[in-house]
Amino acid sequence: NQKRATCAGGQTTANAACCVLFPILEEIQEHLFQGGECGEEAHESLRLTFHDAIGFSPPLGGGGADGSIITFKDIETAFHANAGIDEIVKAQMPFIAKHNISAGDFVQFAGAVGASNCPGAPRIPFFLGRPNAKAPSPDHLVPEPFNSVNQILARMSDAGFSTVEVVWLLA
Repeated sequence: NQKRATCAGGQTTANAACCVLFPILEEIQEHLFQGGECGEEAHESLRLTFHDAIGFSPPLGGGGADGSIITFKDIETAFHANAGIDEIVKAQMPFIAKHNISAGDFVQFAGAVGASNCPGAPRIPFFLGRPNAKAPSPDHLVPEPFNSVNQILARMSDAGFSTVEVVWLLA
């Protein structure tokens, strides 16, 4: 029998550190996702998780899934591949400012919550504890439609994905 923590609001969780997420969950469901809808904000939040996470590149120094896309929004939202992402960045910023959560944790949490609002979508695991980004992601790390298959596979390999995993992502 695994011991569970009881949070201030009465919720239970396997890890007491996750108690801070329940007020954020309630607020974003109501005010970001319009009562838990699978709408534009849910879709854009999931897109944002990918654009932030794919900034991971050991040789180029990108941290990935670190919230740099919000912390350094003036730089990263200007990247061609991030066109239109500034709207969800702007929508998420007040929640980050209000709650004691890193931008990286919030981006990934909001993406997981938003996806869970969509019928048939998988539950995306969330892990709390990302530090704040120290630098922006380098440009040209988000694959674009005009990139060749070899360029996309090379970029995704740099981020740790095998060719088979890229096909699984796209299938």
